[in-house]
Amino acid sequence: MDEQGKTLAIAAETLFLVNLMLAPGLAFAALLLLYLLKGRSAEPLAANHLSQTLGVSIVGGVLIVVIITLILLLGGFDSGYTWMVVVLYFTFIHSSLIFMGVFGLVRALNGQHFVYPWIGKPFKP
Repeated sequence: MDEQGKTLAIAAETLFLVNLMLAPGLAFAALLLLYLLKGRSAEPLAANHLSQTLGVSIVGGVLIVVIITLILLLGGFDSGYTWMVVVLYFTFIHSSLIFMGVFGLVRALNGQHFVYPWIGKPFKP
């Protein structure tokens, strides 16, 4: 196994988790830049983790923004129930993404491919 590919896979998964927990936006920009610079020429393991983390970051971010916006528009901004649903939805989706990101990181550390359930698309080397 190529150690550079494994290192790149670990970096992708780490940036995914940093984007979710520590530096949203900034870590996403770093992940996007890493994908643009290395995504096409990376070995299959790294390409898998780069494409999965970038894709899930985009889809997950869009799901959070769109669904929360719909909940707020349909429920009203002044309803306590609406805000309860928003907090529950955000907490569930966000914690699920973190949970799956940890699985992805473990797989990268072990030099294995990973596809995020439900919103990750199958990787074809």
